[in-house]
Amino acid sequence: MMHDSAMVRLLVAADMPAAKDLLVDSGLAGGAANVARYLRWQPDGVWGVEEAGRLVGMASVLRYGTVGFVGCMAVSRALQGQGIGRRVLEHAQAESRRAGVTTFLLEATEHGAHLYEKLGYVHDYASALMGRAAGGACDAVSLVRDRDAILALDRETVGCDRSAMINTLIDDAHGATIRSGDRLAGFGIVSDGRLGPVLARDPDVGRALVDRLAPGSSYAAIPVEHLATFEANGFALVKPLSRMRLGAHVSIHVDRVLALASPGAG
Repeated sequence: MMHDSAMVRLLVAADMPAAKDLLVDSGLAGGAANVARYLRWQPDGVWGVEEAGRLVGMASVLRYGTVGFVGCMAVSRALQGQGIGRRVLEHAQAESRRAGVTTFLLEATEHGAHLYEKLGYVHDYASALMGRAAGGACDAVSLVRDRDAILALDRETVGCDRSAMINTLIDDAHGATIRSGDRLAGFGIVSDGRLGPVLARDPDVGRALVDRLAPGSSYAAIPVEHLATFEANGFALVKPLSRMRLGAHVSIHVDRVLALASPGAG
């Protein structure tokens, strides 16, 4: 049983090995692959619960202006059901509200959704984690020259400013863009085998981007309305998810979002 002395604190780079172990133990291998990246994007956005010097629970919140995206929710298997998840999430939300966040978004598993519903989260739309056999190279290039147009399309599509994340992905990863005349019609990014984000103004453009980049990818998190596009490229369902929200509605053009950056980043 968790004791009242269990401490919630911000995690730092030195905590990442323990955080990755906890995420793997909780069945969140994808979170383990991404948590260090989230910490770089939001150094004051990853919290953990410690008991007797051991990390037993954690959560992250990436702040995009007034929108906070929750991820890496994990509790040690041996201690689940004792309120640790609720404690760390409520702490993370309180600290994020002090920093200006008014709406929280997340991708929930069926198991996790029960906790989020108790905390007031509502379901916005169905999503899914998709996977495929590791492929080879894809036709991905540097996106640096399209940075401004990519940032503008991202803000327009998701209704918040994710420039800290998108700028890092542009610098560190590769992808593809499609233009219609002088206007950016869509972009996609592949990073460490993950396909996403993929955003497009037109469904045909979105499908073309997925077709081009899928060979270099092994997984993607997607709104389920785009399921057929990914299945046509060899992806299969790994885990059903649900986009949930706490707070005011965020104006997201879901029809333009072919793939998320990741389940923990939106």
